[in-house]
Amino acid sequence: MQKQLAITLDIAGEASKQGLNGASLHNSSDGGFSVFFGGIMSAAMSVAVVLVLVFLVWGGIEWITSSGDKSKMEGARNKISNAIIGLIILAAATALFMLVQQFLGIKVLTFK
Repeated sequence: MQKQLAITLDIAGEASKQGLNGASLHNSSDGGFSVFFGGIMSAAMSVAVVLVLVFLVWGGIEWITSSGDKSKMEGARNKISNAIIGLIILAAATALFMLVQQFLGIKVLTFK
């Protein structure tokens, strides 16, 4: 059985040990830039989810009200397709952030 080596990158802890400005806040609720950046990312993800849902509903309404008109149906289908692609990109970005958080041992996105 092989022993696994775990490497943790603790930038905030090392900065605190060296006494750098602002590093003493890394474990507090006022964590400086990380809390600010985390708030921005959470807000951006929330806005993106709302936009995806709006485009899905908008495309669905256009599809229903197209009355068989091919150009309107195609426009509605494009809106729905783009919304689904946006949802996939949003899920991939969230997964990427979660993966980076796991590897670096930081928290940028939190789901409460």
